Amino acid sequence: MSASNRYSKQDIVWSCCLQNVDSTPESGSVFNEQFRDLEYNGELNQATAHGAKFALLLAMLEQNSLLRPTIAKDEDRAEDKYQNDIAALSFYRSAPLAADQQYWSKVTLTENFIQSGELENAKLWLTMHPEPLSLYNDALHIPEAILENCALHVRERLKQAQQKQFEQDATGLYDILQDVAPLHVAA
Repeated sequence: MSASNRYSKQDIVWSCCLQNVDSTPESGSVFNEQFRDLEYNGELNQATAHGAKFALLLAMLEQNSLLRPTIAKDEDRAEDKYQNDIAALSFYRSAPLAADQQYWSKVTLTENFIQSGELENAKLWLTMHPEPLSLYNDALHIPEAILENCALHVRERLKQAQQKQFEQDATGLYDILQDVAPLHVAA
């Protein structure tokens, strides 16, 4: 008696499909869902030649694609690797965004190098201790000297922009509510 006579075709398909999918994790180990997924391990691709098995595996897939395991994109990995490589190549500090107290204490040393004619030492010092990119870490801060040299319409536009910005006062609402509350009590 052959195997096809004892078992129906559907039973054979079920046993072929479930031998890899229903394997249980070993005790004490974390079962990796990614290898169980039919799309990633190639099981679904191999079943395309067998109609019934393919239909069964397709029906067994998780319908919600958000719950399926995903593999990180190669672009993300490449970008992270690139950033790590660049950071590893940098031996010196990057330039700070704004001047702080520590910078002002080191300015005199740089000034002394330049005044004494030790330009090579000054270059080395500035490479090891870069100057800040700006005095203020504020994109909206424009020095007065630059504002005075701007055209009239630019100055007026900047004044209008500053007038539109208002300070929020959280206690102001409380004061307004206190003024309104006695009116409702008296009524």
